[in-house]
Order: sequence, then C-alpha cells, then structure tokens
Amino acid sequence: MSASVCLFAYYSTEVGLPPHTRHLLNQIASCGFIIHIAASGLSETQARSLQDDLSGGPSPIPVRVHARPNIGLDFGAWQFLLSRECDRDASEILFANDSVFGPLLPLGPIVARMREQNFQIWGMVRSEAVVPHLQSWFLCMTREALDHPAIQRIFNQPFSEMSKDEIVLHGELGLGLAIKAAGLSSGAAWSNPRGLARLLALNPMHTDWRAVLRSGHAPFIKTELLRDNPSGITATHLWRQEIPDPTFFSPDWIARYLAATPPRNRSDRAGFRARLIQALASEDRRRALLALLLGR
Repeated sequence: MSASVCLFAYYSTEVGLPPHTRHLLNQIASCGFIIHIAASGLSETQARSLQDDLSGGPSPIPVRVHARPNIGLDFGAWQFLLSRECDRDASEILFANDSVFGPLLPLGPIVARMREQNFQIWGMVRSEAVVPHLQSWFLCMTREALDHPAIQRIFNQPFSEMSKDEIVLHGELGLGLAIKAAGLSSGAAWSNPRGLARLLALNPMHTDWRAVLRSGHAPFIKTELLRDNPSGITATHLWRQEIPDPTFFSPDWIARYLAATPPRNRSDRAGFRARLIQALASEDRRRALLALLLGR
C-alpha cells in the first residue's frame, strides 16, 4: 500500500474543463496523486469524453472521471468516490474540489513540506470559525486516519439529504471535532488562530485572503470570493495585483471564469456593519478599513 490518491469533487454540465481547474489537476498530479473525479452534473458519455481529454494530449493527467447526480455537494461527491473504493490501496488520500483559483505558485514544495511533518491529517488552511477545523477544499489524510471510526462516521452521513448549511456543519465542522476527539495529529499549511476570528466565525479565505496568498503557504483564492464576495470584503477587485507569477498561473483564467459565471445571491451580500466587522478583524486592518471608507 503506497499509492497517493486524490478524490476530486467537480461540478459542471459541460464537458469543457476551465483552464484554472486543469491547472489545479496538473499540479495535484505533479505531487504523485492518481486522481478520481466525481463529475456531478455530467452524463456517463460526457464523463468519458472528459477523461479522454485529460488522459491524452502532451501533458496527460492520471485520472478517472466518474459521472454522478448533483446531490450532496462536495461531501456527497467524496462519499460517492469512497463507495466506489477509489481509495483502495492508497496510503495517502487527498480530498479536493474545484472551488479555488490556484495554486498561484507550485504546489510541490508545499505538499513536500507538509508530508515531512507526518501529520495524520493536514489541510491547506485552518479556520477558527465556530470550531477549529481544516477547510475541506484541500484536505489530506493517511490511510490510518481515514479508517478511524470517528472519521468514518463523518463520511457515512446522508449528505444527499442535507442542505448546504447542514453539510458544512456535519461535514467540514464535524471533521474538526472528529479529529480532536480521535486524537489524530493534524496541521495546516496556513493558520492564524486568532481568538477574534473564532468569536466572529470568520472565513480566513475571505477576510484574510491577501495575507493567506502572500504568505506563500496556501497560494489560492476562493472562486466564491471573487465571483460573489458574500461577506463584502474590500479590495477584491484588485485581485490581478496579487498574482505572483502570471507565467505560472494566468490571470486571464480568472477573468474568463468571472466573465462567464454570473454572481450568485448578490441580494444576500453583507451590509456595512458586517463589512466593518470583517475589516476590523482582517490581518490587513488598515488597508481594509481605508478601502471600506472609500467605498472600494
């Protein structure tokens, strides 16, 4: 048992893969992972076409694409892949999804550094919101950790019957509690356990997106932040300035996605008071407050 496997949750109704997602898969594969994609929204025929596209060409990706109904969000997709035993014989299992732009810097050194620390479970970003937990969009486990009864209980829940909020509560936050209860060693490529962040239930990938990115430890931007900005974070329109190497990750990939993907739930965007709290809690507080007051 030595294989490294990535279980990747992906949603689309079209076969064509966005270039930023292809880039992410290439980077994951470069770290030695064999990738299984749960393609929610694609037919079996479309899934085969996507697999042929990714497996062929000058830069083939070791991947198998599995069509599935669009239910249960990411945890439902990962549960589906686990039910198909896509993790069989794997000693390292990475759970990832298509909700990020990145990596904006090479992924290999980050993964190598985290592997050297021999955590049973590690993630790209730790959040203090509600309960301390590792954000599930990039979460890696050893076989021992995944097989632990406390972790198995998380993945055996009826995610297909849950709302988005329930999945976050019982999936991502539940994993944080399960890791602690099981006594499993864990760590994150980026973390900042500020008491205020936990008290206010802040998402560091929103509130501290530039600090996270500039650290070099977790060079990703959430698609939701730039597309919807539900928390009303200031200065997200300056994202182009934060791309460290346009030859490695093209800013045009983000621009193309934003142009083709309309914002969701703009009516639910945070009001001024909520945005003020977000700015006060930000690591880059001075710049965030200035941008808020200037209406940027």
